Amino acid sequence: MRPIYNISLKSADAEPNFLDQFKGKVTLLTNTTVGCGNANQMEVLQWLQDKYGGDDFQVIGIPTNDYCGPGITHGKWSQGITCGADSQNYGRDVYGTTFQYSEMVASNPNGSVSELPGKNGLGEEHKPPHNLYQEIAEQMDILGKKHYELETHKEQDYYSFWLNLHQSCGAQQGGNFEKYLIDRDGYIVRWFQCTVLNYDSEKGVKEAAEAAGIPITVGPGRSKKIFQEEYDLVCKEIEETIAGKKSIINPNA
Repeated sequence: MRPIYNISLKSADAEPNFLDQFKGKVTLLTNTTVGCGNANQMEVLQWLQDKYGGDDFQVIGIPTNDYCGPGITHGKWSQGITCGADSQNYGRDVYGTTFQYSEMVASNPNGSVSELPGKNGLGEEHKPPHNLYQEIAEQMDILGKKHYELETHKEQDYYSFWLNLHQSCGAQQGGNFEKYLIDRDGYIVRWFQCTVLNYDSEKGVKEAAEAAGIPITVGPGRSKKIFQEEYDLVCKEIEETIAGKKSIINPNA
């Protein structure tokens, strides 16, 4: 196990050592793409960036194409992305995001979720996970075991079903926008499942529906109450980590 910030990764603009700049900061790392059902979270992630961003905190988009394809990503993005700059440009153009993005990498996909099991939106076989996601999987496995030993999982009783999942579940992803809160030393504090912080629909889909006179709701199994509980918890965890909270797997804790 090693600090996530020590892993070699390029920016979406191909600058080397992308993660170096975040050493000493709290970050919220999420796998981004374009035009998928969870993409409305880019707006919410930008709220977090606006609220906490600066010397202490940064949202980081890690583009992947592991969960894209017909039925998942929409319109001109029906096959997803070809590089990190695609996701960066989509976030900036559609949602006005100001947070930073890395190059596109392979992640830890659950192949059964995609319309093309075992393949990405371009019809390509899933590639081995990038070193970043190998480290994330290792940390999530250790974090899950540690939570079980401490019996912290028994204290969880959230209205939002997704907040009750055991932390080790984050070792393998269920879709785009899995979120990992990372402490200043580079260790995962908490994982938030891919639908956590979903509010309504992808902006293009929402605008088309509104133009057709079709009301947009917060989605199946969702409610404003669920969203608010999730948002409040994410904010609480960010604030505590900025204030000095360390991951329970941090060797310096």
